[in-house]
Amino acid sequence: MNSKTSLIEDVIKNIITPHLNHKILTKINKNKVFYAIRQTDKNIKIVLPFVFKRDDLIDINKKGLEGSTARIIECIKEQMKKKKFPELSGSLGKRYAALFEPITVINSDLNIGSDLWRSDKYNFINNNEIHLLLRMIFKDGAPKIIAKRIDELSYELNDFIQKIPCKILEKENINVINQKNLRDKLKDLGLVSFIGDNSRPARSYTNIRRHYRIAGPKEGINIPFKTPEELNPIEVELYDGSIITGLGIKEKEIFIITGRNAQGKTTLIEAIDSGQDDHLIGDGREYIITTKNLSKATTGCMQMYGNDISLFFEKLPKGIKGTPKNVHGTASGSMTMAYQIQKALSTDVDLILIDEDNSAVNLLVSGLLSNWFEGVKPLSEIIMNEREKLTSAFIIITSSLDLLTASGDRGIYLEDHEAKYLDIDKFRKELSKYYLKLSNKVYK
Repeated sequence: MNSKTSLIEDVIKNIITPHLNHKILTKINKNKVFYAIRQTDKNIKIVLPFVFKRDDLIDINKKGLEGSTARIIECIKEQMKKKKFPELSGSLGKRYAALFEPITVINSDLNIGSDLWRSDKYNFINNNEIHLLLRMIFKDGAPKIIAKRIDELSYELNDFIQKIPCKILEKENINVINQKNLRDKLKDLGLVSFIGDNSRPARSYTNIRRHYRIAGPKEGINIPFKTPEELNPIEVELYDGSIITGLGIKEKEIFIITGRNAQGKTTLIEAIDSGQDDHLIGDGREYIITTKNLSKATTGCMQMYGNDISLFFEKLPKGIKGTPKNVHGTASGSMTMAYQIQKALSTDVDLILIDEDNSAVNLLVSGLLSNWFEGVKPLSEIIMNEREKLTSAFIIITSSLDLLTASGDRGIYLEDHEAKYLDIDKFRKELSKYYLKLSNKVYK
């Protein structure tokens, strides 16, 4: 290696394959799209941009090209798992799992899984060109030896890419267009979310894919979602003309998801949240489609600088300065959640997601003591008495907050991981009887 040049520059000088994308090997891109770095195990990681051509891609719909790109990458990973292209997988070493870990998310606004090989601004299709940023692991540090193997690898990859059936790429292309098109149509349908029948929300997590937005489909039993007939499943037409059925969550409605522990409530609301993303065929969430204009409200702690929580708080606790319309100080969990909901409403968010397990209970339902001491108007009371102030739809998970469940418009309960119809009118009547019976026991 020339002492005046870096390893990556010496490697590039010895590469002869026409697939190397020389156009972007510029100073501004150095250390971004091309570099060499010594790993802790003394191996060398080489990152370089490549371009492979397939003329049959020119006619594929440009609106779904990231789907086709993602499928090409996953096809390559499948071969890597079979011990082909060993440099791309670091020979399947655990420390290099991010190189070959499968990912069934085509795109996401959330900056997670960025270390995984996936469709992105460096891996894409443009006309007949397939741009791939390859991350390769080598044991030998000699530039000429590395360059020779890169040449061989590029030809091997090109041969494989040419053999991927175009029908597979076209199918994935239409798959992502279907999802985007349905998300765009939600408002015209009067919906904020659509949960397609036969969707499979359950996830499998790995050390690399620890977040539900990028976790893969659960292996083994994964019970499909089916809309209860009492909720009138709706039919929607996809971009390709096919018809699917499912549960539509309406604009401004309060939709309740309830049930006992470990029945899949949180998994379902996480899948609804993931409906902002587009997924590969087989992910299980392809037709769980949700508006991107959503917010989540959770308990927590934050510093307030003139924030407004007056929708919920009629007075402030000691130690907090200002007024409910102009709060200063360290907010409690309920104040933080109140701010999140009120801010979402003030910014015309379409959908607010709430999970009881991550919430400040006193902000959701009223109690005798909270009425005496806190001056908090809970969400259930606002729903019942000041519904006009709630301009967003809510999807709320409950398990023990009966008053909140009773305030819903429609709902389901999960039993054995299956969605069952929750008759909220009947629930209200039974709840009233329960409270009367309870009152007789409490006070005789």
